[in-house]
Amino acid sequence: MSDNEKNNNEKPAAETSAERQRRPMSRKARHSLVSGGICLLVIVSVVLVNVIAVVMTNKFSALTADITAMKSFEISEQSKNIAQNISKKVTITFLTERTAYMEIDPYCKQTAYMTEEMEKCANGMIEVNYVDLVRNPTFADNYSSEDLSTTDIIVACGENRRILKVADMFKFENYSDNYQYIASSHSEEVLDNAIIAVTNEEITHTVLIKDYCSQDTSYFLKTLRNNGYDTTEISLLSGNIPADTEMAVVYAPTADYTEEAVNKLRSFLNNNGEYGKTLLFLSESQDVEMPNLDKLLSEYGMGLEHGFAFEADSNYVNSSSANYFDGVLCQYFSDLYTDYLKDKPRPVITGYSRPVSILNAAAAAPLLSYSDYSGECPFDADENWNISDAITGNTFVLAQGQMGKESSPSTLIVSGTYRIFTKSYYGSAYSNQTYLSTMLASANHRKINRVTVAEKVINSFDVNINQQTAMNLGFVVYALIPIVILGIGFTVFLMRRNR
Repeated sequence: MSDNEKNNNEKPAAETSAERQRRPMSRKARHSLVSGGICLLVIVSVVLVNVIAVVMTNKFSALTADITAMKSFEISEQSKNIAQNISKKVTITFLTERTAYMEIDPYCKQTAYMTEEMEKCANGMIEVNYVDLVRNPTFADNYSSEDLSTTDIIVACGENRRILKVADMFKFENYSDNYQYIASSHSEEVLDNAIIAVTNEEITHTVLIKDYCSQDTSYFLKTLRNNGYDTTEISLLSGNIPADTEMAVVYAPTADYTEEAVNKLRSFLNNNGEYGKTLLFLSESQDVEMPNLDKLLSEYGMGLEHGFAFEADSNYVNSSSANYFDGVLCQYFSDLYTDYLKDKPRPVITGYSRPVSILNAAAAAPLLSYSDYSGECPFDADENWNISDAITGNTFVLAQGQMGKESSPSTLIVSGTYRIFTKSYYGSAYSNQTYLSTMLASANHRKINRVTVAEKVINSFDVNINQQTAMNLGFVVYALIPIVILGIGFTVFLMRRNR
């Protein structure tokens, strides 16, 4: 074999790693590396942008966007200002797990989103919680006097609280005799006013006179305390009304007060000629002879009749009531205290009430009445009594009289029944809570800070993203788009490689 053939058959020496590192990178390799780097950079960028967007929108509500046609999920500037100016911690508790609450109705989802937006604006002064009342039944132990529902929302600040019902937040319309639907929402306004109410620092010193009261007053007193009334119980038989008292309450007396006790009430209202006091008289519905108390009522232009008020028009009787005396829906006979009712057609409900008579129209004014087909049934009515013959119309069950200075009179409010303030009625879906709390606040010269927010309507073509849709969008953003970008990058790589 020749030397040349021998040299040609010899294998080249193995290339060392150092030599490989010094070898220039081929053009294709450089393109491959650049393409892969770009794909990886794009994927990482998409993921980072989405992560940053979630974090930023949670921290800064102004970065969120409501893409519904009517901006149905966007809170007003008024609500933002209320949230930003809260000086005391407020908790808003939904009594259903978050996802379950939002799935009840689009308006429930709207309410939850708007509440969370207020939380973001409040600089840590609003805390939104979701408690599953079914799985956590002990939670209701703290609200034993309330009839809680899984659709309720509790707005609380310290000892002050408001329990918001669906009837407070949404406007219902009848689709048929057996079906109602939510036509619009004023939940933003209700939430705003609840926050204002529970953070109100005004205190009204109130006494409840316990003489001859056989009814349970615990719910009533708790209601007053929740509205900023500092309450104590006293007896006029053995004590006097404290000088700093602003409102006194006579609650369902089953016997007449002594003349001395009534004089103490009269002196309280007179207030040494300065007036400016309030007496709330809640009658027991049974027949009680009260000549001393009746005389005080007459001085303020009112009296109590000796009978039951009845309602003969079934349209004004609650469907769950078995008779025309209990569960009666009242008309607003006067515009007093109705300015803050969002839904004026929603009435106040009463039960087993004595009629309140107006003896002096110059001093007293009726507030609530039954319909044109109402009247009075005497306590001693026999089998010959005929309801049709007793219809007189406009039977009054709540009235007020005033006396003293025009700028600061004393006010005596008379209700034909204490039941209007009991749990069954005051805690119902009717307007008792809003109307009566406004009435007492106005009578006690308390500042009424209420706001009005336009009601919202969710159109059928508005964006309504459910959980499955959200998961699909997440797949598109976090998986599909990166895969598509990776595929494009790989295609470019192959095209360059085969060029």
